[in-house]
Amino acid sequence: MKKFMLFFLGLIPFALGFIINAIMTQNKNLLLPYKLIGITCILFWGFIGFKTCEFGKTSLESAIIANLPAFLVLLLNLYQEIILGQYWLNIFGAATQFYYLPLVNLSAPFTFWSHDFWTVYIIEFLLMFASYYAGAYLKKRSTL
Repeated sequence: MKKFMLFFLGLIPFALGFIINAIMTQNKNLLLPYKLIGITCILFWGFIGFKTCEFGKTSLESAIIANLPAFLVLLLNLYQEIILGQYWLNIFGAATQFYYLPLVNLSAPFTFWSHDFWTVYIIEFLLMFASYYAGAYLKKRSTL
């Protein structure tokens, strides 16, 4: 049951992405603190790792399960961007983009050498995985 909970916690970025998109499209003159949103999301993901690292047999297993939705979304984004050359014009195409929306402003500067957005998605996935695992590591370290 705890592993299912980990998986469903991995779906939280969908909600965040949809909320940010709704705010951006309804208030076109509103400037959101995008870097702060990204940093908050990374810290929140690390906090989730801190609190849920014992849901799996190891911290790595917990990190893999919690980031499984992120990995599946990454694969869908890579398929759309690299193979299809366009995004699906339905809710699935939009949802896969919204998943990583909170972290775009943090990860885009790391890909200044690339003109393709798929590199940004890979950096975002790595940031999410690393922050979850760092939170789990801090929990294990604090209990020693």
